[in-house]
Amino acid sequence: MKRVIWLFCLPAILMSGELKDSLIKAKKSHQPMMVYIKSDSCQFCAKMKKKTLDDISVLENTNDFVFIVADKNDEETKKYLPNARYTPTVYFISPEFKVVNTVKGYLGKDDFNLWVDDSKRKLGLNDIAHVDNAETNTVEKSDTWMYDMPSAMDYATQTGKQIMLYVDSPDSKWSKKMLEETLADSNIKEALDNFVWVKIQKDSSEIFALGLHPKYTPTIYFMKADKSSLATVKGYLNSDDFLQWINYAKSKI
Repeated sequence: MKRVIWLFCLPAILMSGELKDSLIKAKKSHQPMMVYIKSDSCQFCAKMKKKTLDDISVLENTNDFVFIVADKNDEETKKYLPNARYTPTVYFISPEFKVVNTVKGYLGKDDFNLWVDDSKRKLGLNDIAHVDNAETNTVEKSDTWMYDMPSAMDYATQTGKQIMLYVDSPDSKWSKKMLEETLADSNIKEALDNFVWVKIQKDSSEIFALGLHPKYTPTIYFMKADKSSLATVKGYLNSDDFLQWINYAKSKI
């Protein structure tokens, strides 16, 4: 069943403060919202604002949205918005207070515009400018995964967690099998509770920028927040075998 997130379980009349004012104003004008969640301890929040959200192409593409800034640790943010595990986080929200997309972590302007276009499509807005084929150009959503290392490292540093970098390939049946079976196992999820999960494509520029040259998919890198290595797993493993690697990586922390 597809999960739908609604923002408020309380009547709007009970809300108070600046966040409330912005949300109610957007609702009354029947405009969708783009809510940017930041925190003082987030080193990539300022970069996201300056390099991405203030970029002219993004400003033009988000012209139909009411832009709202909220602090992750503010009481109103905690009370009226979904829990943001990572910062920066951006919520795209309908005038009916339904979250249609969630962007977690830092993204450059081009990738962010894809999320904007996808949100516009879901909201029935017509001026989608950055996707040539709306049916084939989609963005991946997940409550578990992050998709860029800088944000993952920042979040791991903030929380004292480690990192599991999963190198994926859409053409690999073994990668798909590991995602659907091994990483879906409840024992594996519990064992990886103190890891930030990051998924990056094998031939992406970010993998090369990290100095990694994985030969197999999947390849899983366990590392600390500073990218120092804990363990490397090459190829598919079932739950029992992968659990042994997780425990080995933990022993190196």
